Amino acid sequence: MAKQALPTWLYVVVATIIAVTAFGIAQVADGAGMIFVVLATTSWTAFSVSHQRRWLKTHG
Repeated sequence: MAKQALPTWLYVVVATIIAVTAFGIAQVADGAGMIFVVLATTSWTAFSVSHQRRWLKTHG
């Protein structure tokens, strides 16, 4: 198993922030929360994969 560059608790915090923000957005505009979730999770996934690859190159 590969070492993690980012701690597991950070993934939980980011997921919670995304969910709470999406809920808030959905209270204002129906359907907009889901669009936010798609964009935010895609961005977070791209960032975390990129960070993991860079971390493995230097610490791997």
